[in-house]
Amino acid sequence: MTSYKAALAAFAPAMKGDQADRVPLLRQILANLGHPDQRFQIVHVAGTNGKGSTGQIIAEALLAKGFRVGHFASPALLDEREQVQINHQLITPAQVVTAVAQIKAHLPAGMTLGKLTIFEGWTLIALVTFARQQVDWAVIEVGLGGQLDATNAISAPALAVITHLALDHTRILGPTLTAVAHAKAGIIKAGTRAVVLAPEQAPAARAVIAQAAKQAQVPLIDSATVVQVHPAPAGQVAIQVGAEPGWQSPFGLSGQFQRLNLVTALAALRQLPLAWSVAELQVALGRVRLPGRFEQINAQPPVILDGAHNPDGTRHLLAALQERYPAAQPTFILGFLADKAVATLAQQYQALGATYYLVTPNHPTRALPAEKLKDHLPTGQVMPSVATALTAALDTATPKTVIVITGSFYVVKEGKRLAATKFYSSNQ
Repeated sequence: MTSYKAALAAFAPAMKGDQADRVPLLRQILANLGHPDQRFQIVHVAGTNGKGSTGQIIAEALLAKGFRVGHFASPALLDEREQVQINHQLITPAQVVTAVAQIKAHLPAGMTLGKLTIFEGWTLIALVTFARQQVDWAVIEVGLGGQLDATNAISAPALAVITHLALDHTRILGPTLTAVAHAKAGIIKAGTRAVVLAPEQAPAARAVIAQAAKQAQVPLIDSATVVQVHPAPAGQVAIQVGAEPGWQSPFGLSGQFQRLNLVTALAALRQLPLAWSVAELQVALGRVRLPGRFEQINAQPPVILDGAHNPDGTRHLLAALQERYPAAQPTFILGFLADKAVATLAQQYQALGATYYLVTPNHPTRALPAEKLKDHLPTGQVMPSVATALTAALDTATPKTVIVITGSFYVVKEGKRLAATKFYSSNQ
């Protein structure tokens, strides 16, 4: 019997998210498999920033209604199976092996698993497993872009959600917000109940989404016209949905950008053929957690993990830090991939006059060496690893220090791994 590792090793490690022939190929495979994506309802989520939070909120609300809920999201931090969960449970290695065998048996004639990328493989594994495990709903998050993303092989979903749009992956998606919006708008399909758009979009990007929705004859819902969310005492949020009475709720995510994601998610939930009580939503919002997104993994000094890897995400991260720790003296452990807007990102951090430890992300081809990052951030100190940087940050921490590990999810993964090994208790 094929092992779990061998099953995954059969897929190619390459990225092909910019090739127009990939989605048609995956649709052919799904057809051969009997359209597993049509055996449950799907909420498809695309966007530059906020996909993870928005998808997590929607999934929690569906769970609060008692549904069996699949969730496909990336990137994983500690275990690749984090990408495919059912009711918060990672799918098992045996389920992965079963799904891969099923996929292999339904490939086009003469094709091998090695012709599929690992992300395409995980997309198919998720859809096959969700069908086999009889989920009621699945929240499917786009990996990169939209139109050419592997997840776009699905049939028309019940709902399409587009979170905040900003410049990222410009080599693949294009150098303008209009180009990015065209890529994201590719998930809008005729037959979808509605497309829900996050607040604070650039007018040019909104115009592209609106035109795509019009062409597909899908209603466009501007979430900010439907839902308002404001901070409330004791870490709660105040929520107003349409003309309904306002209410307050605990909310497990911090920062203004997360409140904007909550606006998007609540507007999306309102478009589904379901009704939630305030009590159900309060339970759902109170238990929302998102690993690697403003995730506090140590109490004193506070250590925050955040996968802010583009200028828009960094702006939101810094605003959240100011809101949560207004008197803090931040120490940043930073590492970036070379294809990011490194000069702009460095300028955002340099303006803070903070302490910076510079590391090289653990990626074999795309990592920016810490020495090159220092060219952009000359006050930073080059460190050989996240662990050594974190040791230095902990050793020099004062009562006002807040340590932030960010810049690339590959750096965040290292911080998460260190937390899992009880690194902090051994260094204090």
